[in-house]
Amino acid sequence: RPVRLDCGARGMPRVTHPSSPGLFPEGDTPRSRIAYETRRTTQRAAQAANRRRATPRWVQFLGRRATIIVPLTLVGGLVLWGWASGKLTAASNAVTEAFLDVTARGGLQVQEVLVKGRKETDGAQVLAALGVERGAPILGFDPHAARKQLEQIPWIASARIERRLPDTLYVVLTERQPMALWQHEQKLALVDAEGTVLTDHNLDHFPNLPILVGEGAPRRGRALLAALAAAPTIQARVDAAVLVGARRWDLHLKSGTEVRLPELNFEAAIQQLAALQASDKILDRDAVAIDLRVPDRLVVQTSPAPAPVKGGAVRPGDKKRQPAKKN
Repeated sequence: RPVRLDCGARGMPRVTHPSSPGLFPEGDTPRSRIAYETRRTTQRAAQAANRRRATPRWVQFLGRRATIIVPLTLVGGLVLWGWASGKLTAASNAVTEAFLDVTARGGLQVQEVLVKGRKETDGAQVLAALGVERGAPILGFDPHAARKQLEQIPWIASARIERRLPDTLYVVLTERQPMALWQHEQKLALVDAEGTVLTDHNLDHFPNLPILVGEGAPRRGRALLAALAAAPTIQARVDAAVLVGARRWDLHLKSGTEVRLPELNFEAAIQQLAALQASDKILDRDAVAIDLRVPDRLVVQTSPAPAPVKGGAVRPGDKKRQPAKKN
């Protein structure tokens, strides 16, 4: 027997859901179908929530950020490979050189170096430390590296460098101040208050500086020279100061007298000697040695013969010394 299909208005067969008690207990109606879809949606959401709770948070985080992390990882790997292989550095150097060449052709070249504060420092040393030539790109000059090189020169305590565009380098130097001549192993050198050796050449340019003798004398000489400056009458007579045993000082006077200072509180001993000179003219006597090492006691050693010059400190350009005349 033929089956009749109801094609409806558009000529298509209309298919209806079979009435199933499991899916649509109330029958195949619009309300039952909506309830069925709602239940399925709720079940899917519950299953997804269960899966999320079972997955660690860091996995969830990586999953959400994968679109960002993966490209960044690839880019970082490429950069690391380029750096390790040297290709990235070579490319960067090439770009930098091309840029500096363009700026130099545009007029940003070193044409003049102005140096302020240079008195004793050799000019050739300054230019060598700067490491720059006329016509070099001024933007390629590194002021910080040049400053470090300048401060390696013994005479220079500090330096400041500026690039004054378009073509000038401005250098300000602060030089060290000579404090004394240091005699060590029969050689003389010029030193500052910090004990830095400045030079051992042209020492005859500093004839009035005191002489410090002995290992470690420059580092400890600052306090002694300050104490002598507070007693001008003694300072004017001192020819050299010898550090004995790295503990105390002996003063060798121009007259040949040796003044032995105590290890501690030598400033008071120098003031005591200045007071005795003012009252008794003790330094004008024929004394070979004056011992001030014992507090509140003065020991004067005299000799009937003319006192020889002691200490062995010889200034640059000095001739052989003659014994001091007897007063």
